[in-house]
Amino acid sequence: MKINRKKGPAGLYIHIPFCVKKCGYCDFLSFGECDEEIQKKYAESLIAELSLYRGQNIKCDTIFIGGGTPSLLRQEHIAKILEAAEAAFCVAEKAEVSLEANPGTLSRDKLRAYRKAGVNRLSIGVQSMDDGMLSFMGRIHSSRDFTENFQAAREAGFSNINVDLMFGMPGQSRQMWRDSLEQVLALEPEHISFYSLQLEEGTTFSRMYREGSIDLPPAEEDRAMYHEGIRMLREAGYHHYEISNCAKPGFECQHNLKYWSFDEYYGAGLGAHAFLYDKGRSCNVSDFDAYFQKIGRGELPADPDGYSYETQTDLMGEYVFTALRKTEGLDMEDFRRTFGENFFSVYEDQRQTIRAYVKSGHLALNGTYLALTEKGIDISNEIMAEFV
Repeated sequence: MKINRKKGPAGLYIHIPFCVKKCGYCDFLSFGECDEEIQKKYAESLIAELSLYRGQNIKCDTIFIGGGTPSLLRQEHIAKILEAAEAAFCVAEKAEVSLEANPGTLSRDKLRAYRKAGVNRLSIGVQSMDDGMLSFMGRIHSSRDFTENFQAAREAGFSNINVDLMFGMPGQSRQMWRDSLEQVLALEPEHISFYSLQLEEGTTFSRMYREGSIDLPPAEEDRAMYHEGIRMLREAGYHHYEISNCAKPGFECQHNLKYWSFDEYYGAGLGAHAFLYDKGRSCNVSDFDAYFQKIGRGELPADPDGYSYETQTDLMGEYVFTALRKTEGLDMEDFRRTFGENFFSVYEDQRQTIRAYVKSGHLALNGTYLALTEKGIDISNEIMAEFV
C-alpha cells in the first residue's frame, strides 16, 4: 500500500456495547441486560486498553463514544474513560467530543457530569416522535421523555446536539414522518441524522419480515420521505452535507467526516474498528471473555482475523465509495495526491458510465469534484458499485 497523505490528527472511537434491550432493527454489537458488575469491569478494561497507547504521541482531535447506549453507563465511568483517553492521546484543546445517548437512560445529573467531563457534543437517538411507533420499534422512551432530555441537555450547557431519526418504518406514513421531523425541528438541534430502515440479517425485524408479519413501505414512498425530509431541513436552514446527515453551518460532525474523508482513526473497546495508513484496517475482538483476557495480559485486544491488508485498488475504491457519501463529493485532485494517480486513469473503464450518469443528472462534475446529485442518491449503491 502506498498512501501519499500527510498525517493529521486522528479520530478516536470508543465503543460501549450495553443497552437496556435490543431494538427490533438493530444489528450493532450490543448486549441487553448486562448488570452493573460487568459494566464496571468493562469500563476498567477500556481504561486499561486506552492506557496502552501512552507515550506514542498520537494526536487526536475527535472522540466519539458510541454503542450500544453509552448513556447507560454510570457517569463516573464515562468521566474516567475520557480521562484515560486524554492521558493516552494528545487531544486537541478544542476537540469534538461526542457521546451517544438514548432517552430513558439520561438524567440531569448525568448530563451535567458529561459536560463537566468534557463531552461537548451529544447525539440523542429518538428515532420517532410517535409513541406508537417507538413502542413498535422496541424503544424504552416516549416522545415526552426525549423532549425533557433535550431541554435538560440545553440547561446542562450542551450547545451542539444531534438527533437521530428513522423513516421507512413498517406502518409509518409520510404524515407521521413529517410530524416527527417538524417536532424535532421545533427544538432547533444543531444536527439531524435521518436514516431509512435497513433490514439487517439476524434482527427481529428481519425475521418478522421473512415471516410476513410486517411490511415495509413501497420503495417510492421511502424515497418520497427521504426527499421531503431534505426539503424540510433545507428550508429550516440546515446544510445537507452527507447522504443521511444535515447540520446547521459549522456543526457538521467532525468525527464522522473522518470516515468519509479517508482520515485515520483509532478504535477502543469491544469490536471497535481502526484505520491507519501504515497498518490498514483492523478491529478488536467482539467477545467479552477474549477482550478481558487480552487486556489482562496487557495486550491491545486486536482480532487476529480482523486485519485487512488491502490492495491499492481496494483502498482507491473505498476512498471513492466513502467520498461520494458527502454531498460535496470526491475531489479528484485530492485523489491524485493521495494515490499518485489520476482518477480517470485509474477508472478509465468507468469513464463512459460516469459521463452517462452526469448526462442523466445522477452525477455532477464540477471542476475537480465528482458528486452524487439528490436524484443520484436514490441509486447510490448502483453508482458506487462501479468503483468497488
